[in-house]
This record gives sequence, C-alpha cells and structure tokens, in this order.
Amino acid sequence: MFTLNECVTNALEYNYSVRQAGNALKATRSDVTPAFGSMLPQISASAGNAWNSGLTIDPVTNEVRFNNLSTANGGLGFGMTLFDGFASLNTWRQAKVNVAISQYQFENARNTVALNTASQYLSILLAKEAEKVAEEQVKLSEGMRRRAEQLVQAGAAPENELLQMDAQVARDEQRLLIAQNQTNLAYLALAQSMGVEPGSFEVADMSKAEMEVTKVLAIRPTQIFESAADKQPNIQAASLQVESARLGVKVAKARRLPRLSINGQIGTSYSDLAKKVTGSNSVIVPVGYWDNGGTQVPVFTEYSVPILSPMSFSDQVYENQRRYIGLNVSIPLFSGFQVQGAVNRSVVNVMNAALQLEQERDNFEQSVQRAHADASAAWSQYEAAKKSLAASQKAMDDAQVRRTEGMMTIYDFNAVQNTYLAAVSDVLRAKYDAQFKAYILKFYLQNPLKGTPNE
Repeated sequence: MFTLNECVTNALEYNYSVRQAGNALKATRSDVTPAFGSMLPQISASAGNAWNSGLTIDPVTNEVRFNNLSTANGGLGFGMTLFDGFASLNTWRQAKVNVAISQYQFENARNTVALNTASQYLSILLAKEAEKVAEEQVKLSEGMRRRAEQLVQAGAAPENELLQMDAQVARDEQRLLIAQNQTNLAYLALAQSMGVEPGSFEVADMSKAEMEVTKVLAIRPTQIFESAADKQPNIQAASLQVESARLGVKVAKARRLPRLSINGQIGTSYSDLAKKVTGSNSVIVPVGYWDNGGTQVPVFTEYSVPILSPMSFSDQVYENQRRYIGLNVSIPLFSGFQVQGAVNRSVVNVMNAALQLEQERDNFEQSVQRAHADASAAWSQYEAAKKSLAASQKAMDDAQVRRTEGMMTIYDFNAVQNTYLAAVSDVLRAKYDAQFKAYILKFYLQNPLKGTPNE
C-alpha cells in the first residue's frame, strides 16, 4: 500500500528530468574547483632523452662533435597570475553562484514532478470512488430487475418493464466497466511515472483531505505570496541569475586592467660524452733550440696535462642545473573594441536577468491568486454538489420505494437514477479537484505534501 509521499519519493527517484537536473547540478559543482585553481600556481614537470648521430652540438659542453651522442634533460616550471583585475576571483564567485542556481532549478524540477504525482494519485482515488459507486449501482439495478421479474411473473407489471430493467442492468454494467478501465488507466499512469510494474501496488486513502482544504483556503493570497515568494526555487534561481550576471560584468571589465604574472623554471641536463678533470700529468716537450757555438741545443719545458674521466649522471644533474624566474606585465591598449563589446553584452545580461526576476515574481503572484481562486471555487462547487447529492439521494430513496411498490414507471425511475448518478459524479470530481488545488497552494507555501493524513 503506497501513500502519497511514498509515490512522490518513487517518482522523484525515477523521473528522468529530475535525474538530468541532478546531473546538471553535479556539472556546475565540477566547475568550481577549476575556477578556484586558476588563482593558484600552475606547476609542470618535463623530462626527455635524445640520441644523436653525425655532426651535432653537445648541449652540455657546447662542443661540436661528429659521433654518436645521447643526451637527457629534465625540469620543473611554475607560473602564477598575481593580478588580473580580479577576473579569476569573480569567475570563481560566479561559479559558486551558478551551483546555487542549479540547486534551485533541481528543486523546481522536483516540485513539478511531485505536483504531477499528486495529481495522478488523486486521479486514482477519484477513479476508485467512481468504481465503487458503479458497483453499488449494478447491485441496485440487479435487485430492481429481480423485483420486476417477480412482478411480471405475478402479472402485476407489463413484460416491457422487465426488458427495460435488463437494459438498465446492461447500462450499469457498462458504466462499471468504464469505471474499472479508468481506474486501471490511472494506476498505469502513476506506475509509469514511478517506473514500477502496473498492478504491483495499491494506493492508500486520504480521509482528512477536506479539513486540509479549509485550512489552506483560510490564508489570503497576499499572505501566501509574501510568505512564499522568496522561498520559491524558480524565484531564488532568478535572483541568483542577477548576481551571476553582475559578476560577469566585473569579469568583462577586468580585461581593461593590466595583468601581472610570475613564472620560473629549474632544469638540468646530461650528456654521455661529458667529462670532468680528475687529475693531471706532467709532460716535458721541446719548445725550441739555442745556438751553442754552431751547435743546436734543444730547449725543453714542462706542461701539466689534465686527466679527463667520464662525468657521472648524478654529478651532471647537480652541476648542470639552471634556474630562471621572471616577472611579466601585460597592459591592454587597444583590442579592436572587443573588451567594450563584451562589457556591453554583460550589462545587457544583467538587465535581462533583472527582468526575468521581476517576471518570475509577477508570475508567481498571479499563480497564487489564480490557485486560491480556483481552490475556493472548487470548494464552493464541492459544497454545492454535496447539497445536490443530498437532495438526489432523498429522491432516489423515494423512487426505490415507489418503484418497489409499483407506483413509479421504469422510465421515471431511470430518470431519477440518472440524476442521482450525475450528482454522485459531480461530488467526486469536485472533492478531488478541491483537494488537488489545495495541494498546489501548499506547494506555494513551501510545504509540499507535509502534514498530509498519509504521514
């Protein structure tokens, strides 16, 4: 047995529009972190290795070589915007506002589904009531037919009255089939909205709905509007759209201001042909001659020749370090009116957002007024229909007695019966119409489906 709130919960979990609105909310939340991250340092690392052959320049020793060479390099760099006219800050703030907008749009989608589910739920209750009335009417007509058959057999009534009762029973059975079909269709609509198998559940009755209708009608439309306007998700979303648009103006205007940034890098390199001095050897070599009376005497000198050894990878990584840091400023002078155009569009967006907010408030005020008037009219119709039904019930009771005693023709009885059935249908329709329109007012009061008799 499903209560109204359980049906609403199931419909909210199944509805595709609600789930899509939830995904849109997740998407806008994912924009907040990157917007904040744009204000933080951007850090990157790089590494590479290369193999060279033929004529090449060693990037470590800057020597021109004509042999195979293997080199490697690596580095760590960073960059950060120090000032951009607060464009990044306002973009981050705008992203957070957009999350709140998506949250209210998500809530508005949920409210729409909840109202539709309440309408389908009440349609089932109406169909079930109509089906009960049709069943009772079939039983009544069958009893009247048996009475007519007895009168015909006793010769107290013409045979055509029995034929008329047969026709009446057939019509009442047809009404019952129609009512049963309406109940099945109402259940099918609700089952499809919840994503469950038709026939797998029943709905609970609502016995205290009449009292709730009178409670909500006691509140004036102006009180409902003043109390609920700023709580409506669509109005709250429109209000935040104005704030988001204003932040967009600040972001656009920031492009007119200078931009200051800092960046730096630390790196190193390696070459498999790089060498280092590990010692020296003394070498004596002739440097010339001197004449000693016609005899050439060689002259020698001593040189220190360095001893070169391959340089290890760790030594090269340490000794080949290079560091860089820079400060950059960019001053916009002329951008072909692109900045001014963006500012103008942002200002227009603010004006449109403000108009949308005003329209949402006006629409909500008009909706409250219409809903209150509709609910009041539906309640008045319900009260009038109950009075009509009471009179029709008396006429029907009297007609049954007179018909049983043979004091009323079948034609007159059918006329009274049809009037009674119409009065019953009017009461049922007016009752559930008043209930549903009262629920609409409760939604406007931001109290959807709370305090219902099913809770």
